[in-house]
Amino acid sequence: MPRKAEKVVGTLLELLARPSAYGQDKYEIISYVMDWFSELGMSVTLHGQENLPAICATNGSGGLILSGHLDTVPMGSNWEMEQGQVVGGRIYGRGAADMKGAVASMLHSCVELMRQDLRFSVLLTTDEEEKMTGAYALAELDLVKEANGIMVGEPTDLLPAYKEKGISRFRLTTYGTAAHASQPWLGENAIQKMSSLLERLSKWASAPEGPTEDMTLCISMIKGGLKSNIVPDKCEVDIDARFPRPLTYQKVRTIIMDELKGADYDIHMLYELEAYEADPDSDIARAAREVTGSELAIVPYATEAPVFAAANPNVLVCGPGAMTMAHADDEYVERWQLERAIDIYTGMAKRLA
Repeated sequence: MPRKAEKVVGTLLELLARPSAYGQDKYEIISYVMDWFSELGMSVTLHGQENLPAICATNGSGGLILSGHLDTVPMGSNWEMEQGQVVGGRIYGRGAADMKGAVASMLHSCVELMRQDLRFSVLLTTDEEEKMTGAYALAELDLVKEANGIMVGEPTDLLPAYKEKGISRFRLTTYGTAAHASQPWLGENAIQKMSSLLERLSKWASAPEGPTEDMTLCISMIKGGLKSNIVPDKCEVDIDARFPRPLTYQKVRTIIMDELKGADYDIHMLYELEAYEADPDSDIARAAREVTGSELAIVPYATEAPVFAAANPNVLVCGPGAMTMAHADDEYVERWQLERAIDIYTGMAKRLA
């Protein structure tokens, strides 16, 4: 294995060995990356909530910002590969693609950029998979406003992406009347009421054959009933809607409520984030085309890009790993993409220094 590949794979394995899913202590992984930056001589500060810190590491303002997140979703139970297992050119583990792989590449790009004493910064958060509070805290920094561009390292197969969907996450609740299951006519079944609502929304929840630029819904969590011999008196369903511009989350909310008009239910909005689209003719977009050798792409998911774009519109998404690997069983990233990502991040920082 070439020396550069060996180093970045080793760093990724160190990151994968440090748990950082929702609810887990982030101290170990935070300490690891902060020590990395400090040893390079970068200025390092912590921001955001104490239990969900966000890291800002800088070597002067005005250049490129590399942005990523250290947190992951839970691993799940259907894996065949082990966390940190390396098979051929693939590194497996929760977070390998989303997005500790990109963070490992960013850390190694910092080595070269500090050697050349170029202006650049790295922003890392620990709650991207929840409500992005770290990104909101970092977006307040003058550093973000003054940057020549921001590159978010989510998995794109190394394609520079300029357009992504927004999020409208909400909970529907239906209520019924409990009764003995042997006499269902004496009660009102909350699960059946919910089933009727979900049928109305099914036109957006049907799985497309591939990525689509239309609005989609995912019925992601459901909870109902107390016991198998009781008519359920309450049912809750969490739904995750993804939508493109020019739709807004306010408009999506209206579309959903119009579709369910006349039904008996409660709705509670859990999280909302606007869709994002960068200027395809901006300096960072032109630089990305040249450095990657690829045209701009569209991704179906949401990132911290729109949070940063509120302060600085020059944001693109580009990282190692397939888009299909995010949150998937047996998640992996290709070793060659980690190596190539180092070159891309270093090249972009040189262009925008």
